Amino acid sequence: DEITMEELERNPYPVYERLRAEAPVAFVPVLGAYVASTTEACRAVAAGDDFDGIITPAGGRTFGHPAIIGVNDDIHRDLRSMVEPALQPAEVDRWIEDLVRPIARRYVEAFESDGRADLVAQFCEPVSVRSLGDLLGLKDVSSDKLREWFHKLSDSFTNAAMDEDGNFLNQERFDEGDRAKEEIRSVVDPLIDHWIEHPDDSA
Repeated sequence: DEITMEELERNPYPVYERLRAEAPVAFVPVLGAYVASTTEACRAVAAGDDFDGIITPAGGRTFGHPAIIGVNDDIHRDLRSMVEPALQPAEVDRWIEDLVRPIARRYVEAFESDGRADLVAQFCEPVSVRSLGDLLGLKDVSSDKLREWFHKLSDSFTNAAMDEDGNFLNQERFDEGDRAKEEIRSVVDPLIDHWIEHPDDSA
């Protein structure tokens, strides 16, 4: 009950340490969800037949229902079948060198002579969003726009603060995510219409 969103967003590790010591699986009211904080508890959840996939309330608000990460059984299999073919290990092996490595090299070249870099901002994020964007057929969407969408959706997805009645406390963060989703749909929906008639090699 004492855990606050402020401390979770500032630095969650002291909270996790206390949970591991006092309550390895505990309901955290401010999140409206249970938290498994030990390796053993996480393994039990991941491997056990007694636990289904769920999505947090903020995740459900961000991505709607059903979302692939929050459903199980036939619905999960159906949604997963739409994205899984391109992400099978053999498929990843087929495209990763030609797709990802040139993108990674390009970002390294941009800062390699500086002697220092913010690896998240200058490498990890741009490489991941550009690679995934290209895999999904979004080559005409700028890397900056892809990162903007990523940040807005991530901020919405983690907007977990709730009052004791289960109401979200920060609607503005969801509003930004909603605007990002509108932009994504405006770009992706016409592409999907095109790909139905003219499929290509994108995921």
